[in-house]
Amino acid sequence: MKQRSNTFLLSAAFKEAMNLEQLQNATALYYQSFKTNKFTIPKKDTLAFMLFAKRARITFGPYQDITFYEISNRIYSDLVLLETARLLFGKFHVKSVKLKLSNHAGDDIAVIDKDNKVIIGEAFNTAPTYFQQKMRSDLRKFSDNKKGIIAFNKTALLGHENWFQGKKSQFPNITFILCEDENINSLTNGL
Repeated sequence: MKQRSNTFLLSAAFKEAMNLEQLQNATALYYQSFKTNKFTIPKKDTLAFMLFAKRARITFGPYQDITFYEISNRIYSDLVLLETARLLFGKFHVKSVKLKLSNHAGDDIAVIDKDNKVIIGEAFNTAPTYFQQKMRSDLRKFSDNKKGIIAFNKTALLGHENWFQGKKSQFPNITFILCEDENINSLTNGL
């Protein structure tokens, strides 16, 4: 049987639940990886670059041996998770968070709240064209009316605001966290 390689270089740093200080340290390692594992976009015509982005395996930031396209998706989902964790510590006063960065199966985030209750959550970064599909998929995980968290990039809402308001009323036990793209992008300033 072929052994699956570890494409996420920082697995050890994000393996356990973290308090705020541990999260800040792990986040610093995440951003440092962009300086350690740099990538230069090859000079190719548009179609050749698109094929390269979908096929060539590269190393960049915290990822290795996957395509530019996959790395892009994973990094921006990771950035939503990191921003969500920051917001949870700041606005919701949680005790700890456990993040599943990369594309591991299972819940994206597990939180121990101020009352020592575990709350699970999902996070994504998507284009508006995929927003309803992603949201429906994540809402199915909470169809039993349990408490949970769904976080996503705010720009995904474009054109779906009314639909989203309806879903919020249908799922009153879900805390929806909208991550501003400016905050997500500012996390990478100076890289």
